[in-house]
Amino acid sequence: MDEVDRWLDWVHRHHNEFDYRYIYLAYLAAGAPLSRQGEITVTVDPGGRCLLRAGVVDRGLLLADGHERERFAEHLRRRYCGDRYPSMQAWEAAQHDDFLDEIPWRFGGR
Repeated sequence: MDEVDRWLDWVHRHHNEFDYRYIYLAYLAAGAPLSRQGEITVTVDPGGRCLLRAGVVDRGLLLADGHERERFAEHLRRRYCGDRYPSMQAWEAAQHDDFLDEIPWRFGGR
């Protein structure tokens, strides 16, 4: 999981206040590995390997198979939810609420 943690740290550094979105979308993508474009680009090859990329400058994180995708998702749940959130969805919602609360401070206003 060291490679996963390095990738997650990269996402935090490069996507700053929107990092939580990339992480949550990567979590969802690992559970339903279909090739797609968006904030998280997913490339799935015929052998079942799944490459997650968080933006165009990301070299990506390669998950070799379904077992590795499950380990990735469990690692995210442990790292981000711990005992505080019941699910990654709850974690993402809390992060989004924090972001909305900080908008006036970050961008001025009110």
